[in-house]
Amino acid sequence: MSDVILAERILKQASLDLTGTPYLPVSGAYDEMVDSGAGVRDHWQRFAGYFSRMTPAEIARLTRETERRLKEQGVNYHVYHDPKGMRRTWQLDPLPVLLDEKDWRQLDAGIQQRARLFSALLQDIYSVQRALKQGILPPELILMHPGFLNSMMAGVPQPLSLFATDFTRGPDGKWWVLADRTQGPSGAGYVLEARIVGKRVLGTEPGELPIAPLAPFFQHFKRHMAALSPDKQRDPTIVLLSPGIGNEVYFEHAYLVAQLGITLVQGDDLTVRQGKVYLKTVDDLRQVDVIIRRVDDLFCDPLNFRSDSYLGVPGLAQAQLLGKVGMANPLGAGLLESPGLLPFLPKLAKFYLNEDLLMPNVATWWCGQKSECSHVLANFDQMVIKTVDRAAQVIFGGQLTQAQKVELKAQIKAQPWLYVGQQMISFSTVPTLTSNSIEPRHMVLRTFAVGDGEHYDVMPGGLARVSPDVNTFVVSGQVGGKSKDAWVLSKMPASRDLASVKMPRQRRTSAAVLTSRAAEHLFWMARYLERTESLLRLIRAYVKRLESYQDYGFESDLEVLGALKPQFDMYCSMGKNRLVRIEAVQAFLLNAQQVGGMSFNLHAAIESAYTARDLWSGDCWRAVEELEELLEYSERNWSVLALDQFTQPFLTALLAFWGAAQESLAADQGGMWLQIGRRLERAQNTLTSIYHLCLECTESCEDGLREVILEAHDCLNSHRRRYGTELTYYTVWHHILLEPTNPRSLVYSLRKLEPMLQRLNPNPHQGLMGLEKRILAVLTPLRLADASEWSSAELSKSKLAPFLLQLKQSLFQFGQDIEHQYFKHAQPVTRHFR
Repeated sequence: MSDVILAERILKQASLDLTGTPYLPVSGAYDEMVDSGAGVRDHWQRFAGYFSRMTPAEIARLTRETERRLKEQGVNYHVYHDPKGMRRTWQLDPLPVLLDEKDWRQLDAGIQQRARLFSALLQDIYSVQRALKQGILPPELILMHPGFLNSMMAGVPQPLSLFATDFTRGPDGKWWVLADRTQGPSGAGYVLEARIVGKRVLGTEPGELPIAPLAPFFQHFKRHMAALSPDKQRDPTIVLLSPGIGNEVYFEHAYLVAQLGITLVQGDDLTVRQGKVYLKTVDDLRQVDVIIRRVDDLFCDPLNFRSDSYLGVPGLAQAQLLGKVGMANPLGAGLLESPGLLPFLPKLAKFYLNEDLLMPNVATWWCGQKSECSHVLANFDQMVIKTVDRAAQVIFGGQLTQAQKVELKAQIKAQPWLYVGQQMISFSTVPTLTSNSIEPRHMVLRTFAVGDGEHYDVMPGGLARVSPDVNTFVVSGQVGGKSKDAWVLSKMPASRDLASVKMPRQRRTSAAVLTSRAAEHLFWMARYLERTESLLRLIRAYVKRLESYQDYGFESDLEVLGALKPQFDMYCSMGKNRLVRIEAVQAFLLNAQQVGGMSFNLHAAIESAYTARDLWSGDCWRAVEELEELLEYSERNWSVLALDQFTQPFLTALLAFWGAAQESLAADQGGMWLQIGRRLERAQNTLTSIYHLCLECTESCEDGLREVILEAHDCLNSHRRRYGTELTYYTVWHHILLEPTNPRSLVYSLRKLEPMLQRLNPNPHQGLMGLEKRILAVLTPLRLADASEWSSAELSKSKLAPFLLQLKQSLFQFGQDIEHQYFKHAQPVTRHFR
């Protein structure tokens, strides 16, 4: 571009002198904000004016504030090669894409038509195959596609319920369809989060624009899912089947189930019995009516498809074939994502709907046809090469070396039905925040629809993805692209009233159900956290006594330190020396590979927290993330940190989590299992700790040892308030073991278990169940005990130690009973018992 033309454009764009830097559209691309005459489009006028008044510092603040809010709310997007992994904060540009009413009406009609068309095609392919028989579709395109599931033929027909389409604008301003998503379209949950964060960050002025709301879409979503239930007479149980925490959009899975009030499950949470799907709960098996599927077709059923898959449910395909479960979307829908179908859609629209195709596809040539294959090979440098099953990365023909071109062309000639060529078009651009300015970036817009095969409700807006720089058309979040919200500027009502959605007789849907897997993760998360807290308190007491020895050299302090050595061995062997060095303690604490150490325990607890991500409130999740960040920092800097620089911060972070969890996690949604795990672990820690200390009791160190015992159990202050300066075996044992009002005592922890076990008893009128009897068998001798019987070092060894050992064994068996009785349905997980 000449200097003269550039100067003229800058003059015309005086109103777009954003942050002191002119906004210059990309040559040859349609810009969403600026028209061909370098003027601001009507529906962008208010927004452009808003940002023209902002300084670079304010632009930078927008970015920081967006990142802060997303981080605080735990909005993650898993980039597989990123060291942060599933902890990586989702990258959102708060500046939305603005769509006017005319644009949106065109898109809305086109999306609804495509959804109806693909639903009709799906049901035809897996039933009578009229399009194949009448030559509308080449048989090779369908029958040789890796995603065609022959075993799903002739089942009970189900519609395509969930549908997404990726759009962009060409240089002429027309919308073009790039791809359709039909297996488990992702992104709708991110749109909702983007809307919340964006409007709060941008402030009141942009928020006053007439933006079409998202809430009606999610109401339609829930109701359409309920309508899939095979049994229209009963309250349906709806679950979302997720691959698990390793999936790139696992946050969205957890977010959606929280918004919709349904249950998040993984493959091992479900089982198929006599053609019906059941959910494994802590109580029993519960029939599942509808599955929102986020696992790809071939991984959903190891009996029918990939036998090496651990993500699916054996027999799920049979349940769908028999019509015993509603699937969104049905197994086999992945075939519809084939870009090879795009050239045939105009004929298919006439064939199935008797309509002209409203939204054109980007020019696509399926190589399974001889002339089309020749065209692709002849124009290779101008082609985007894709496989029909999306198994390989998108390839830009002109960017390959000569040797790579020869190799790829040979592959296409060998298996032409697996490849398509698409015309390269220049994606439209949209204003995007950079470090301190606003610049154009290429954009693809994903839209979402939900329906019943005949009627679809479209989300007003969608998720836009923009390229990391202006020189690339790659918009994936896996390679640095950011996301944007799309605002539809229209006061028009939703496309259809909520009452017109076809509903089963029971209009409400059941609440989310706690799975056996989730309960087990909460139970063990609590145990690992309590174990960590116990270890940290022990270390704090040990360090305090060690400093006293180093300052004064009292022999009694040395004996106390030696008596504490078995306490450390409860967690891990710390060597043969009676005196444990601070350096060894510090390395043990922060070595993630050291079983029993603080780092090991916290990593296990945090992984469980991620697995149960859908259960946590915002405050709870922030407490988990703060704990995780503290752990990461301490592991990275352990060699330069003093021991007391991280022991107290960890204790504070643990207490913050327990406070948030107790105030927000309902008992029937996991809070009870968290508390059972915590109380059981604390009781076991107390029994084991006191048992070992009893064996170490001697007259020469008894005063110091009794004080350290109280410190390690966080009872020293409460003991002094109750007994003053008196410090005897009687007062210590009574306070730690038998005092019912001391929150740290053994009796207190065990008594807290009793009402929880009563809630688990399905038939209380028939008496106590086994778990209640076992706890009663531990509590009764404690209630009958008299601490005066253990009032010396000798009596502590001869009477108290055997008594505690017996209780310890009974309590361990109680934990085993819980595992076998309530978590028997869950997939076996290796846990660290002590």
